[in-house]
Amino acid sequence: MKLLIRTTLLAALLGAATLGSAQAGTLTFQGVDFTSSWSGNVLTLQIDAADPTGSWTGAASLGALQFKDLGSFDSVSLTAAPKGASNWTLSSNELSANGCTGGSHAGASLCLSGAPIALTDDMVFQFAFSGGDPNPVAPQLKVNMLGLDGGRKVGSLMGEHLPVAAVPEPQTYAMMLGGLGLLGLMARRRKG
Repeated sequence: MKLLIRTTLLAALLGAATLGSAQAGTLTFQGVDFTSSWSGNVLTLQIDAADPTGSWTGAASLGALQFKDLGSFDSVSLTAAPKGASNWTLSSNELSANGCTGGSHAGASLCLSGAPIALTDDMVFQFAFSGGDPNPVAPQLKVNMLGLDGGRKVGSLMGEHLPVAAVPEPQTYAMMLGGLGLLGLMARRRKG
């Protein structure tokens, strides 16, 4: 019985560690959480920005975002965006205080901008890459926060490296569950 409890506890701890590692791609900057994940060829960014602090305290909307240091890719497309951002323009330009108006970094950077959208929690952007060798291990993320009037930049133009967590594929979960089942079967055989 003690062996069964010990085996089950060990399996649960291993399972929790495996699942916990998928949660790791979060950066908090001035009260805003940026959570990212990479699965297959898709990069997902979730922004939780209901209550910005610091120099972003007066921020009410998002006007643009940019990813740099993405390795190389032939093309990228926006596959999901918050309401109002699905019509934003995708380019390879540098993000400045005036939007995606800087020099181009074709095949290594993406910049997304358009009419400002209200800051909320659970703002999800997804980008699908094709060709080249995309490698978003720790891309630089830049965002442009705007005030209530929608046109005035508020606070810092953030430029921070964002840790990106790889999301385990379904096969990984299947292997983990299979391993837990085998541990249970082994414990049962020893008992009987």
